[in-house]
Amino acid sequence: MIHIMKQIFWVILFLSFAVCQSQEVNVSDENKCYIDSVASEILQWQYIGLRGDSASYKSEFANFIKVKNGVLLYKWQEGYENGQFLVVDFDKNFSAVLKTKNLNQEVNFSAEDKKKLKFTCEILEKKSYYQSCRKDHGHANLYILVVRCNNDMKAQYYSPENHPYEIKASDINVYLIQEIFSIMDRNFYIDLKIKKKRKGSQSF
Repeated sequence: MIHIMKQIFWVILFLSFAVCQSQEVNVSDENKCYIDSVASEILQWQYIGLRGDSASYKSEFANFIKVKNGVLLYKWQEGYENGQFLVVDFDKNFSAVLKTKNLNQEVNFSAEDKKKLKFTCEILEKKSYYQSCRKDHGHANLYILVVRCNNDMKAQYYSPENHPYEIKASDINVYLIQEIFSIMDRNFYIDLKIKKKRKGSQSF
């Protein structure tokens, strides 16, 4: 009975998600992509319910609700059992932490990136987006971005298939979200390269 109730719940949720999709953003059709502005609560149910069996996955989003001003980026790629969280808290001396199942390390942002990231988050319009692309890369990717500002959910971006860079939108808010992705991605990979370089030099 409980199993049937859960199935009914997810069917209703899916229908609600489809109905609540609105205000499609104009994008380039080069990659056959589209973005819909979606109700915040509906989008949250979608990406949190995706890994509903994982307590650690859900707890990261739950803990981020306590952050007054900051950004959370979640990335998962096919071939990996678990994804990666990069969480930035502006109010804790711009604390940035990369979290995986077996890793919890600090990430250092430059002063320029800190300033740009904080400013971009502040001027964002309060909206949540769902991205979908019909272009097949032959492998699955998942990206979730959550922005909190003044103790409120400022923006969410959920792309269960393709990287947000594939969208070429005329919408300024989507462009600003791509800027946030760019800053987060760059610092994530720079820090990983530094860590690998240090590890390699220690092995000699």
